[in-house]
Amino acid sequence: MSQAKPQKTLTILNTRPSPMGEELQRLLTPQFISHHFPTVTNKAIELPNKAPLKQWLQDSSFAWIFVSRPTAMYFRQLLQQYGLDNFSPAGGVFAIGESTKSELKQFIRTPNVPTQSNQENHSTLQIMTPELSNSESFLTIKQLDDYQSFVQVKGKGGRELIGQSLTQRGKQYFPLELYQREMLQYSSSQVDSWLECDCILATSIDIAKGIFTNLSQQSSRKNIQLLLHKIKWVVLSERIKQFLIDNKIKEEHIFICEESDNSSIINTINLISK
Repeated sequence: MSQAKPQKTLTILNTRPSPMGEELQRLLTPQFISHHFPTVTNKAIELPNKAPLKQWLQDSSFAWIFVSRPTAMYFRQLLQQYGLDNFSPAGGVFAIGESTKSELKQFIRTPNVPTQSNQENHSTLQIMTPELSNSESFLTIKQLDDYQSFVQVKGKGGRELIGQSLTQRGKQYFPLELYQREMLQYSSSQVDSWLECDCILATSIDIAKGIFTNLSQQSSRKNIQLLLHKIKWVVLSERIKQFLIDNKIKEEHIFICEESDNSSIINTINLISK
C-alpha cells in the first residue's frame, strides 16, 4: 500500500508593515515558511497647524475615529507631545478593527470623575466598533447620530469616504493626519525570492501597489506573469480584492479575511493550505 505524499509546506510573502508584520511573522514561522517584505512603511508627519486637542477632548459633542492600529499608535505619540499620558475624551470613541481597539485600550481612560468616596474613577471608556472592519460598516453604526463633531485620526492621503459621508449628514468633520505612507523598494534578488511563494498577503491597496511596483521594476515580465497566475492572495476587504482583479488577478485566487487581526489572517491561510 503506497503512502500518501507529505503535504507541501506553504510559503508566504508577508508584506504587513511594522509592528504587525513582525508579530505575524512570529505566528507564521512555526507552521509555514514566511518571508517578511513590507512594501510600505509609515512615517510621522508634523501637523501644519497646532490642533486644539485639549478643547476637543473636553467637548462631549465630539467623537473620535480611529481606522487602524497605526492611527492609535501615532495618536498616542501626539498626546505625549501635548503632555498627556492618557486619552480621556468627554465624547465617544470609535475604532475600526479589534487590533485598533486593543491598541487604544492601552492608553484610553474615562475622564476623572470623583466618586462618593472621593476617589478618582480610572475605568476604561467604552470603544464602539463596527460589525465588519471597514469604513462602509463603520458608517452604519447608529451611535454616530449621538455626536455632532468628529475627529478622524488618519494617514495622509487615506480614503475620504468617512469624511464625505459625515459631512453630507451635516456633521462637523476634522481630519487629523499624523503620518504618511512611503513605499519600500527591494533588489532584484530579493524580489526574485517572491517567486517561490504560494501565497501573498496584501492588507491594503497601498501595499498591493508596492508589490506590483517592485515586481515591475525588479523582475521580468515572464516571471511576473508566472507569479500572478499561480499564487493565492489573502486580503482584508472587497476593495483590495477588486483592485487585484483590475490588475489581472483571477478572482478564484483571492481570499478575504473575516477580520483584520493576525489570527484571522492565519485562519484564512490555513484554509488555503488544506
